[in-house]
Amino acid sequence: MDELKNLHNPETSDTSFDHVLKYTGIFGGVQGLKMSVSVVREKLTAIILGSWGIGLITAYNAVFEFLSNASNMGIPLNATRKTSELFENGTEEQIEHQVMVIRTWVLWSAMLSVLICLFFSPIISYFYFNHDWTRWPAVMLTSLVAVSNIIAEGECAILKGLRQVRKVAVIETILALGTLFCTIPLYYLLGIRGVIVGLIACGFLSAIVHFSFSLRLVSYKVKPLSQKTFCEGLPLIKVGIPYVLAGVANSFLPIAIVAIILSSHSEAELGYYSAGWKVMVGYSGLVFLALESDYFPRLSAVNNDRQRMNDTINQQIDVCTLLITPMLILLVVLMPFVLQLLYKDEFLVVTGMATLSVFYSFLRCISLPMGYSVLAKGHSITYLVLEVCFDVFFGLLIWWCYNSWGLVGAGIAFSVGALYDVIVYFIYCHFRYGFAFRSSTFLFCLGQLACLLVAVEYCYLVSPSDEERYTAGAIAFIASVALSVSRLLHRSDCMKCLVRKLRK
Repeated sequence: MDELKNLHNPETSDTSFDHVLKYTGIFGGVQGLKMSVSVVREKLTAIILGSWGIGLITAYNAVFEFLSNASNMGIPLNATRKTSELFENGTEEQIEHQVMVIRTWVLWSAMLSVLICLFFSPIISYFYFNHDWTRWPAVMLTSLVAVSNIIAEGECAILKGLRQVRKVAVIETILALGTLFCTIPLYYLLGIRGVIVGLIACGFLSAIVHFSFSLRLVSYKVKPLSQKTFCEGLPLIKVGIPYVLAGVANSFLPIAIVAIILSSHSEAELGYYSAGWKVMVGYSGLVFLALESDYFPRLSAVNNDRQRMNDTINQQIDVCTLLITPMLILLVVLMPFVLQLLYKDEFLVVTGMATLSVFYSFLRCISLPMGYSVLAKGHSITYLVLEVCFDVFFGLLIWWCYNSWGLVGAGIAFSVGALYDVIVYFIYCHFRYGFAFRSSTFLFCLGQLACLLVAVEYCYLVSPSDEERYTAGAIAFIASVALSVSRLLHRSDCMKCLVRKLRK
């Protein structure tokens, strides 16, 4: 393939701060579009299906994510890491062969997801839907979504490993718009029955779009009956099995949360929880997709150089924090308006949950760049232990907080859980990999955290008037933006060049 021969170019080889800022910004823009489309989709879904329908969508999404994580054998993550290493040091023939091995194992894992769903669908139906066994055919259909999702993830991993970040951004844009046009007409025409059909349609669309880009680089070849291919893929699987177990544990967490809520409340309460999660955790978390698309391949390529790895982590923390903090402050200030815009007045009950979970998104700016170092090193057992410990801690925490304070307690649990994640990953990465915060990065994060604390205190905890709310919020937002601009002037060559030109 001609495109495969031209992989190495200035764009794919650049690792400067401006490159990180550029592609984090590009993905931030793409996620902004996805957020806008999601706003429209959620609003229309709430109107057509109501809170009960949103709760049902949340339940089915948890099922197919569980199936995907339980059967993908860690292949997408390891495929990105392996192809990224070959991108640095391998030949065209080695890349083509590795991609063939990856696609073969992806095909096997997709078939495994169908078998897992066939076995578990009656059990899931019984425990999910108030001891109703009759829902198992609908649950079984989610295997089609899981198959499509596994195939799409495999192709996306290949694109990321080969540093085709721009193509991944285009794919995300197409899927954001395609999901809207796939689901809303189906919800309108079929009502609740359109939920499953919409999920399947979106899954097929994702696989088709990913193939349309990846096949231009490497033609599709698989050898599902080849013993040699099976043996060559085993190292990926051996490293990936702990990732699978971690993914299963992570998938059980939302299932457990759904069970906790449904055990004492209706699907409507689950819909409120889902809305609160999406507004603060889900939407802001879309920015972090840039880490997997651009950051993880770069980190994997330098995982044997301690200093470069340390610099890469600090660099990514800087970029994530300076981009996301002002956005979080705006969300806190405008929370009631945002909830009314996204949903309906009845969803204002999640204001407390969404506001108090804001620190989850901020702290993820710090924990995720550190956490990816464990993945880049291929230390899968360590990753499994850390993730299971977090899932157990967070599961117990949200059970206690939700039963004590309801939806507000869920927001507190998210933020406390994220703080736990930061502390644990810092301790591990510091003693195992020699990671340390640059003093400038640490002080910058503290300054942004102070701005966020002011916004939460004066816009929610103090219960001010609208005038006080917007005044305090504006001050916190301006201070956060000023800190971000100052950091850009210090680190970005493009910003320095722009300032010099403006001074002339």
